[in-house]
Amino acid sequence: MPFPNFKVLQPNIQAFRDNHAIGIMEEADYQSRGGDFEELRTYLLAKLLWNPNCDVDRVINDFMYGYYGRSGQYIRRYFDLLHDRITPETHVHLWVKPDNKFFSDRFVQQAEQIFDQAESVADNEEILRRVEVARLPIMYLKCKRTPVEAKRDGTYARFCAIVDREGITHYSESGAPFKKAFHEWMESVE
Repeated sequence: MPFPNFKVLQPNIQAFRDNHAIGIMEEADYQSRGGDFEELRTYLLAKLLWNPNCDVDRVINDFMYGYYGRSGQYIRRYFDLLHDRITPETHVHLWVKPDNKFFSDRFVQQAEQIFDQAESVADNEEILRRVEVARLPIMYLKCKRTPVEAKRDGTYARFCAIVDREGITHYSESGAPFKKAFHEWMESVE
């Protein structure tokens, strides 16, 4: 699932520093690839642990264009679309649900359009694969929100093909049982 918590990473690390923490353990996708911006999250956290006062936007842009090439401008646009949905009144729980108020059908449509653009300008096959992996959380969200449509329009089949190609083994920390239940549920909808 998309998980828009990047805006709190720097303030959290600064709070630990300011309160004299002697260690910080940041958790990300340790079991499998495919999580929401996992590569960017790891890159940004490493930069913040090195320098908690770094320019986060600059680091994000550096990553976007370095990792996604020409597609980076669109991936950044999606990143901003997702994170701009969070307001001071929004609370992102650990287990974000597909019916959360900051997800909407319009948001999914906009995200899909942006990812279509990103894929269309990918510099090469490797970049295209990175863009497809970045798209997985939106595809998963669409499957959870509108499973019949996701099956009808090919989103679910494409999701499965990318997951298989990339060897993604976990959709959550609970591992194989959660992944199996998701696919059984998707296969059962008509």
